Amino acid sequence: MKPYLLILLFLLSTKVFAQENAIITGKTIDSKTSLPIEYVGVILSSKIDSNKKVGVVTNKAGEFLFKDISKGDYTLKISAMGYNPILKTITFSGKNIDLGVLKMKEDAIALKDVSVAGKYATATVKKDTVEFNADAYKTQPNAAVEDLLKKLPGVTIDKDGSILVQGQKVTRLTVDGKDFFGTDPKTATKNLPADVIAKVQLIDAKTLEAKATGIDDGQREKVLNLTIKEDKKNGWFGNANLSGGTTDRYSGYLSANHFTKKMQFAILGMSNNVSNASFQYEDLNSFTSGNIGNLFAPPGGGGFSINVNNGRTTIGGSGVFDNSAIGEVTTHSGGLNFSNSWGAKDKLTLSSSYFTYFSKGLGNRFSNVQDINQDDVLRTDEVSNRNSDNQAHRFNFKVEYHPDSLTDLTFRSNAILNYTTNINNRNFNSAFDLTGKINEGSQLLDQRNSTPAFFGELSATRRLKKGSIIIGLNGSQNTFNSNWLNKSLINNYRAGVVDVTDLNQQAEQENKSQNYSVAVNYIRPIEDKKLSGNVAYIRNEGKVDAQQLTLSYNPLNNTYDAVVPDFSNTLENKTWTQTARLGLIYNRTEWTYNFGLGFQETGLDASTFSSAGINTNNIDKRYYNILPRLNISFRNKNKHTLQLNYNANVNLPSVNDLQPVQNNSNPLYQRIGNPELEARKSHRMSVNFNTFSADNNKYWNGYFLVNYALDDVGNSINYVDGVQYVQPVNIDGNYYINTGTYFGQPTKLKGLRMGYGINLSISHNTSFINQEKNLTNRYNFGPNANFSYDIDDKLNAGIYVGVQFSKVNNSQPSALDNKYFNFSNSASLSYEFIKNTRINTELNHNGAAGRADGFNNNVFLLNAGLDQYFMQRRITLSLKGFDILNQNTNIDRTVNGSRIEDIRFNSITRYFYVSLNYKITKVGSKSEKSNPRSTVN
Repeated sequence: MKPYLLILLFLLSTKVFAQENAIITGKTIDSKTSLPIEYVGVILSSKIDSNKKVGVVTNKAGEFLFKDISKGDYTLKISAMGYNPILKTITFSGKNIDLGVLKMKEDAIALKDVSVAGKYATATVKKDTVEFNADAYKTQPNAAVEDLLKKLPGVTIDKDGSILVQGQKVTRLTVDGKDFFGTDPKTATKNLPADVIAKVQLIDAKTLEAKATGIDDGQREKVLNLTIKEDKKNGWFGNANLSGGTTDRYSGYLSANHFTKKMQFAILGMSNNVSNASFQYEDLNSFTSGNIGNLFAPPGGGGFSINVNNGRTTIGGSGVFDNSAIGEVTTHSGGLNFSNSWGAKDKLTLSSSYFTYFSKGLGNRFSNVQDINQDDVLRTDEVSNRNSDNQAHRFNFKVEYHPDSLTDLTFRSNAILNYTTNINNRNFNSAFDLTGKINEGSQLLDQRNSTPAFFGELSATRRLKKGSIIIGLNGSQNTFNSNWLNKSLINNYRAGVVDVTDLNQQAEQENKSQNYSVAVNYIRPIEDKKLSGNVAYIRNEGKVDAQQLTLSYNPLNNTYDAVVPDFSNTLENKTWTQTARLGLIYNRTEWTYNFGLGFQETGLDASTFSSAGINTNNIDKRYYNILPRLNISFRNKNKHTLQLNYNANVNLPSVNDLQPVQNNSNPLYQRIGNPELEARKSHRMSVNFNTFSADNNKYWNGYFLVNYALDDVGNSINYVDGVQYVQPVNIDGNYYINTGTYFGQPTKLKGLRMGYGINLSISHNTSFINQEKNLTNRYNFGPNANFSYDIDDKLNAGIYVGVQFSKVNNSQPSALDNKYFNFSNSASLSYEFIKNTRINTELNHNGAAGRADGFNNNVFLLNAGLDQYFMQRRITLSLKGFDILNQNTNIDRTVNGSRIEDIRFNSITRYFYVSLNYKITKVGSKSEKSNPRSTVN
């Protein structure tokens, strides 16, 4: 429905009639599908006085309502773009009139001239939600939700499937408001069909306290909610796919979903050897307060890492998870999801899921590393081969119970069990620019990891006569076990003399952690619901026992029995935090002001013990802080939102940073913890806005974020024979700034939309190199533009152009300024040139300039296919080609302080395959049976 019609109807809605306590109601539906029609204009005109008119618009259910109508004769006109209008004469005697169901027929002639953007309201900006109409964004048949999200303005999908909105990561995804396979967004976006989605809602979700009490505290979490079309909630939908191709490539996939208005049941299954994983690991953050690396990293450093670079998240090293689709990965996975509600107003809601995966990977890695020394640059070239086997099980459970209108109970539990084996062979050599080669060597690292992790949370809310009280309890328990065999041979060159280091060691590591917390929050209105106050108390306690035992090989008895003291010790770490919080919340019609102060005591007690059990060090620290918090938000009903947030936080150092034990699993990068670290204090401020113009479907958003840290954790690096010995130290003044904006709009050309975006980030970090301070400033600037052209379902085309310029400055005199470009461009075309026959092409260009020799890639990845539909499009037979130009490669750059690393991985290259897809559309509604094609966009 054209937005200007809504404005016209609003202007017509004047009180020109005498007031009577009677109503006129009705409902509009599509004559073919029997589905309700939203945004239909309904105008009631007096026959006596043509100037007396009143207009309304139908809601989501297609219903309309006129109130307070005076007696008389009227003409009722019902009109919607693409439909023939309905005219009725009504004589109103003062009694209620129900016009019943009014069937609207499509106007075949008008439909030829209707643009896609004109038939649907593309977006609506509500108080906490930007809602997109999925039907306004055309996707190819058999497309997944991820393909739909890529077309939405202001939404970015990373290569790993992470969803970014206004530069912020979506942390949770729900389907019709319920958890879907836990809170993992990727599982839903990769596996649900796009054509079953009615609305995509990007929600700034309120906190538990705000939802429970009805008092808005201004705090928000980015949540993506998908609403399912009503006609899909009465049967099964999904896809089953089987593919086979050249070079022994195969892929099998099943997604079957059974939804009703209250129940959701989903089955997922997948097996392939094309490095495709349709899931990610968000649930792990539940156990580690968002820092997964602290849980699975060996306490002495090295081994496990998480890097986010140029839109790709790599989970690797010797960690638990290693499924970043680097190299050639074979994956088998599957899971079940069940949600249901019972009772009036969903008194009891249960959500649960189980997911498992097995993967086997073969990765070849080539890297060039530049490390800044005090007066020189160290360059290291490395070639490595890694074989990995991974197995994981993940279980999620959530219950919400509302025994009465004043009480809410929620229980959530997660469990994860993982096993990983990594065997890594590497060869390396290092040289300084001025003094030449300093070492070369090889290593075999065979590592086996396992971890069970459990998390549980219970919250209870009771609304009192004056105010509400909320009580929350949660706890977690995790155990990480790791065993590795480390064999390395290094030749060190000193003034023409070769010094050989031959290492043969075995290490065992075990980390056990428990964490418990309790929170009590009392909120009370002071002046109606405009002014409210809250008092809260939060107590958190944690305990971690970290042990590492390293043994050297004894050739006399062919066993590992000699303890290496520098690489063996135990850390017992206890932490607690208690916070008393006071706050005021002031609500106006469109503005919310929230100010709070937290009075926090933080404590840390830790002891270290040698391999012989001797107490070698004790740590006893206390911190007292006042932590302010401010939130100001503006939410216009249908057009604009603006939010400003400021908060201060204190974070204790992790066990990984504290434990004073060396880890030499990487012979060129050896790390030891620092028990003298202080707590990190950070100040964070963000500003976000959204605006949507209904009269021309223009959408604009922007964001700004700054994070400033005191006693941040940085690195002190010392070089000895080309080996880096790294220890974390406290540093003041590190900061990070990220800002950007996006603008999208339709054009006058039918079906053409365009969007423009820009992002700028600045980071300032301090490190120490051989006791000399080094300041690193990094600047990233990235403009982008996208164009989409959709003519119904026949023709879909898109172009994306993006470039990122990066500049890195270091204060060390040996470090030259580093500048480089990353290019990311793509073009796609899908055209049904003959009925039931479609051609698809996609060209992706990834380029780089300014990197080390051999890493300035300029790759064109061309994929193409031919689809043939059968059985009313339920069956699709496809012939496809991947990387037809045979150029696929995987090159990345990581900049971390004084280190620049260029990496190239092996990738799956050209292959051709045949694919058979069956679209599951066993839907029980009458309209679906009478019009089976309606299941396909």
